[in-house]
Amino acid sequence: MKVNSTGLGKTTMVAHFASLEKVEGESAPAMRLSIEATEPVHWSIKATVGGEDLRAFARLMFKPANLLSVLRLLFFGKKLTPPETH
Repeated sequence: MKVNSTGLGKTTMVAHFASLEKVEGESAPAMRLSIEATEPVHWSIKATVGGEDLRAFARLMFKPANLLSVLRLLFFGKKLTPPETH
């Protein structure tokens, strides 16, 4: 995936999902999503997501305007090309 951060200006980072694991000790059930950015900087990004977050993401994915694109990417999507350096 390609990721942009307002703190890096127009720089685009290359990143990938590293893990998704159950989180113990939260007040409500939660999972921790780890994303590793590898180019041009190496950052570890962790997001703790709950049920409402996952439902919101599912609503976005299954929205009729997005569904065909999501299915095409799921079955036929290829790896993204690295971003061009400025």
